[in-house]
Amino acid sequence: MGNLRAVENKEQATFTGWFAVNRCLKLLRPSDRRKLGVVTFVQMSSSLLDAAGIALLGVVAAMATSTMSGDPLPSIIEDLLLRVGLSTTNLTNSAVTLGIFAGVLLICKSLLSILLTRGVLRFLATRQAAISGQLAAKLLSRPLVQVQERSSQETAFALTTGVNAATLGVLGQTTTGLAELSLLGVLALGLLALDPVVAIFTAAFFLVIAVILQRLISTRAHRLGETSSNAEIASTVLVQESLSAYREILVSNRRHLYVDEFQGLRWKSASVQANLSMVSLIPKYVFEIALIVGAGLLAWSQFIMKDASSAIATIAVFLAAGSRIVPSMLRLQSSLLGVRVSAGMAAPTIQLAHELSFMGAESPALDSRDKFTGEELAIKIQMGHTGFTPSLELIDVSFRYPNEKIFSLENINISVTQGMSVALVGPTGAGKSTLADMILGVINPEKGIVKISGSPPLEAISTWPGSMAYVPQEVAMSLGSIRKNVALGVPQEFIDDALVWDALTRAHLSDFLRESRQGLDTIIGEHGMRLSGGQRQRLGIARALYTRPKLLVLDEATSALDSETEHAIVDTLKELEGAVTTVTIAHRLATVRHCDIIIYLERGKIIAQGSFDDVVKEAPNFARQARLLGLN
Repeated sequence: MGNLRAVENKEQATFTGWFAVNRCLKLLRPSDRRKLGVVTFVQMSSSLLDAAGIALLGVVAAMATSTMSGDPLPSIIEDLLLRVGLSTTNLTNSAVTLGIFAGVLLICKSLLSILLTRGVLRFLATRQAAISGQLAAKLLSRPLVQVQERSSQETAFALTTGVNAATLGVLGQTTTGLAELSLLGVLALGLLALDPVVAIFTAAFFLVIAVILQRLISTRAHRLGETSSNAEIASTVLVQESLSAYREILVSNRRHLYVDEFQGLRWKSASVQANLSMVSLIPKYVFEIALIVGAGLLAWSQFIMKDASSAIATIAVFLAAGSRIVPSMLRLQSSLLGVRVSAGMAAPTIQLAHELSFMGAESPALDSRDKFTGEELAIKIQMGHTGFTPSLELIDVSFRYPNEKIFSLENINISVTQGMSVALVGPTGAGKSTLADMILGVINPEKGIVKISGSPPLEAISTWPGSMAYVPQEVAMSLGSIRKNVALGVPQEFIDDALVWDALTRAHLSDFLRESRQGLDTIIGEHGMRLSGGQRQRLGIARALYTRPKLLVLDEATSALDSETEHAIVDTLKELEGAVTTVTIAHRLATVRHCDIIIYLERGKIIAQGSFDDVVKEAPNFARQARLLGLN
């Protein structure tokens, strides 16, 4: 993975602009790429209206010059006037008519550009939301070890701000840039037909300025975009860290250090934003000056080489063309800078999509069987998981984490029938939590087979949602009410309050809530900060019991409870015996002494399994712990 990222980063650094555009296009479905291509082509074709308007203004300038000098009109212009039914004798009226028509063409082109640009941006905005959801689905379909390869803040940035930068930023600016490039090309051809000298001078003059500007500021713009995304991610990390560790940093008197570091990051971000704003304004001022300087140089040369009327006509054509070229060059320059800046900000998204092999989500990232509506999920919970048998079987299972040589689990064989209680015990690092993740389908075995109710874990979860439940040692709290936290992820309108109260009662948390005026609407605060550690733990147990599971996995689920509450929870788990299969990870041997099967692990291997007394006989380290606790 490291080598892949190195190659990817090198390729990206070499072909930043087109590489980023190509990768961002791959985020779209083929049908969406075709739609974007069609709209971009229409935008580019609309530049013909500009060319026609400029050409007519050139004709008007020639007619004005002819009127002032008394010279006859060029034959090509006479033919044009006759073809459109205008007088060749009253040139003033004809010039006014053509001028008005040229103005209408130019206005129509601008209005059409506004409508097309609005359409492109709205289209990309809708795709932005779809891509974020599809990328999230693709990511969450991966095993936990792959999900955790990047920080949560980097992942959140890649799924939100990064997708915005890739769609509206890179692709939106690219379509705008192509349209402006087409306009400049058409104007150059039109000028070449009207006046080759003006065309060559205009093209060369503005091209040189554009190239110099691009070389001076494009690389800096990309670097500023990357710096901005890094500063935003780092700021988010720091804020979350300071809030989650508030007590520790207060007691250690380090709050000011966090504030100083956070302020430094915000200064850095503010400086980047100021520089980005300035970089985007530079082309405007440069091209405004260039138009004036160009007109002066052209006037000086024309008055030397031609008579006054011809010189004035040439200058008029240059100014007319320049009035469209300069805004177009500004938009083109802005688009190029926008692509560079957005490419830097979209880099985390592009990298994530590459690692997930995301190609416009032509195939669903999650199994279609996982996609229950809130109502369907509520019905399945009410039905009680018909057909699910809480049996568990692991056959010759081995697993090791990426880039690790030693197996975290090796040759694991376990067979558990319905209603049995199983305890996983052993020293820290023995592989207990890894084994629990294997049972839950969170990670996949490198070798061997895992079956729940005769099926792979993820297939069993898809078929019988809610039939399995898990209580972690540190329960994640959702910002919201008790009701929302117990029925985690279930839409509000489909939450069964009777099931919520039943789960809270079995978790010995209902009395506390019935005393509260808000009841199930009680807000727990961010990370459950309004609850005690024991209450958060019991809320996690209630969450697991909400779906009336038949297979329950508990990872140190009673570690934060007082002795009385722990005893009550253990009694609750005992009441489930016979109907519910439980798998418990625990360090307190008294908690698991009653279990039907105790599995003792050391260094990823099963040393002993059986009843409490059987394991005491077979595992010396386990026997020593039992003796120290007076359990043997």
